[in-house]
Amino acid sequence: MSRNRRTDAETQALAPGRGAAASRAIGGRNWLLQRGRWLPSLVIVFTSCTLFITLALFIRAIPRTSGIESGGYRQVAIHYAGATRQVRSSADTVGELLAEQGIQLSAAEGLSPAESERLTEGMVVTILRKRQVTIEENGNERELKTTLEKPLAILMEADIAVSDADRIWVNGALARYDALPDWTVPALRIKIRRASRLTIIDDGDEFRIESTAETVGDALYEAGFVLYMTDDVAPSLDSLIAGPLTIRISRAIPLILSVDGVDIDARTNAETVADVLNELNAPLFGLDYVRPPGDTAVEEDMRIEIVRVTEAVVAESEVIKHSLQYRPDSNLNLDARALVQEGRDGLREIRYRVRYENGIEVRREHTETVEVEAAVNRIVAYGTKAVPLGTVQTPDGPRQYWRRLCVYVTSYNPTSNGGNLNTSTGADLAKGIIAAKPNIIPYYSQLYVPEYGIGTVRDTGGGPSGTDYWIDLGYSDHDYVRWRKYTYVYLLGSPPAKTPYRLPAWTPNSNWPGNCA
Repeated sequence: MSRNRRTDAETQALAPGRGAAASRAIGGRNWLLQRGRWLPSLVIVFTSCTLFITLALFIRAIPRTSGIESGGYRQVAIHYAGATRQVRSSADTVGELLAEQGIQLSAAEGLSPAESERLTEGMVVTILRKRQVTIEENGNERELKTTLEKPLAILMEADIAVSDADRIWVNGALARYDALPDWTVPALRIKIRRASRLTIIDDGDEFRIESTAETVGDALYEAGFVLYMTDDVAPSLDSLIAGPLTIRISRAIPLILSVDGVDIDARTNAETVADVLNELNAPLFGLDYVRPPGDTAVEEDMRIEIVRVTEAVVAESEVIKHSLQYRPDSNLNLDARALVQEGRDGLREIRYRVRYENGIEVRREHTETVEVEAAVNRIVAYGTKAVPLGTVQTPDGPRQYWRRLCVYVTSYNPTSNGGNLNTSTGADLAKGIIAAKPNIIPYYSQLYVPEYGIGTVRDTGGGPSGTDYWIDLGYSDHDYVRWRKYTYVYLLGSPPAKTPYRLPAWTPNSNWPGNCA
């Protein structure tokens, strides 16, 4: 039996797991027995910690002060008249600080911050000089002494409310309502124009607006109403607006006034065209007239034209051509020329009275012709002294001649003359009969024509075109020779009684141009 029985110690040694569990069970029961004794102490400790933390946070939240403030004093600055001084004060408010420092504000002075503000460490107290500000509201002025500079703050201090419907000027400059809080220039004068309710009746059409304009004219202009000088507006355009107002516009009749080339859209209350001109201050001057006439009744959209009339004397210059005059001179040999006087053109003015309407010439009347400078004629002397010029060898021997001419020579015979033998002097056509221009070679002049012989001028004819210096040599049918050339001819004997002393200028035959060799 002694070998089968085990003590408690042996049992625990043989089964250590069970012993540990038994120990833990015993320990647990002991802990539960002790818990009831120290739980109240734990609660007390936890509560004390919570209160301690709360107090620490509260103390940290209190603003820290310097050692001076903790001793009952604050370091502050007083700024006045451009100077700043530092003081230590135990005062609680700005007002108490001033009393402590013996500073009394005058009526012209202000303070920033206000006297009721609590004094704090480092605060700057500024004593300001009050400025005079003029406030005008709808024409009524008042003066205000203030240290404020911004216009909106000044108006609030003056207990004046404004809105964006009002028109506000600061120091003469128009200001937007939303710009007033940030206005940077100190305000010295503030003008307020309150909006007024206006009723506008325009030829029966009614409009309602609000306007801050001072006069009726300004209100209509700002509202976009276009007025003509002759429109009737009541009250008048310069009437002041002091509150709600009814404005009546009576429109005039539209028309077009044309003056000085410009068409003007106008309106009128006049009854006649002449009254329109007076109403629109469009007078007539001098010879001016109006279309239609002044007594014409005015109609809507009619066109009235002022015709500007001017007259002027206009002079036109005209050259007076000088002429060529020939003068016989018996001291000059035949066919000789001599200049007696040089010629010069003259000048005349033809004067007109010209009428212009709207700058356009409509009529011209000749008034006079004035010779400004007389023409001087050119005078050439020609010789009439016929003298023998020499001799020429002819088939009949040497003969004297008194004139030699270069002529274009043709020939004719009865056949070429259509079988006609008659000549202008009655002689029968045959050799020796010569036709010529009597103004160059007179009838019955004796001529010597080289290669033809001596003949007498007994006939005339048309000759070639363009020249008078021509002769036509006569032949019979059996001895005819055809001539078409230039040659010299010699006038024999003495000059006839009707000698052409002054011959025309020599010109060649236009069909057979040339000259004598």
